Amino acid sequence: MNKREVISSVARRSGISEEICEQVLDSLEEVFTDEVSGSAWKGGAFDKLYRIMGYFRGKRKSPFTGN
Repeated sequence: MNKREVISSVARRSGISEEICEQVLDSLEEVFTDEVSGSAWKGGAFDKLYRIMGYFRGKRKSPFTGN
């Protein structure tokens, strides 16, 4: 999946315009790049990505439990 496909998929699933999704994903990329480049241990990049994705997963409300 390329960047354009990711943006389209996120926009379709969220109901947010592709332009806004692109801005958000670009900002996320910048934040992640800053975090990784500032890391003393570059191997920690995957750990950082995993934690970021866990954060986003935790922000979603479960359609089954309402949490």
